[in-house]
Amino acid sequence: MTLKQFKIIKITIVMALAALVGGSVSYSNFIVPVVAMAVAISLMFYFRGKVKEIIADERDYEIGGRSAVLAIQIYAWLAVSIMFLLLAYSSLNPSPETMAIVAALAYSTCLLMIIYTLLFRYYDKIRFLEKKFIYVVIGVLLLLVLALAGLRLFSGEDNWMCQEGEWVKHGQPEAPMPTIECSR
Repeated sequence: MTLKQFKIIKITIVMALAALVGGSVSYSNFIVPVVAMAVAISLMFYFRGKVKEIIADERDYEIGGRSAVLAIQIYAWLAVSIMFLLLAYSSLNPSPETMAIVAALAYSTCLLMIIYTLLFRYYDKIRFLEKKFIYVVIGVLLLLVLALAGLRLFSGEDNWMCQEGEWVKHGQPEAPMPTIECSR
């Protein structure tokens, strides 16, 4: 396969993924985009392996590394700045949504720094010798993040709970109160 054919396939996969994710999200289906992204990544790796030409050289990797470090630094500074601004705002007008955003920014920044540190130490120590191991580590981290997100999304924060023989609203459930008898 030529590099031009690979680029066309890559653009086609990205366009199909964008359409599928957009459609799924508009119908509040959040499982399909995760599966679609995994399939798209797998297809990209498969087709990339079929290319017989040079896709990137050392200069591209050096520029990519510099860009990645700068992007991480910019994200970290922006996230921390926004986090502190929201904390200052929340002292005037406290809300659970603001605190959830603050927590998301704090944890995502910490996770990004931990991943960056681990990958830096990994590449510094073995000097790109066993690239397959890094894919396994990234895969495990991705599965861990997806599992934690799934637990959070499907943990039943917004539902009806049976307490002392009565249905009690917990959060903001979308479903109406159950019609079956609450027995506890």
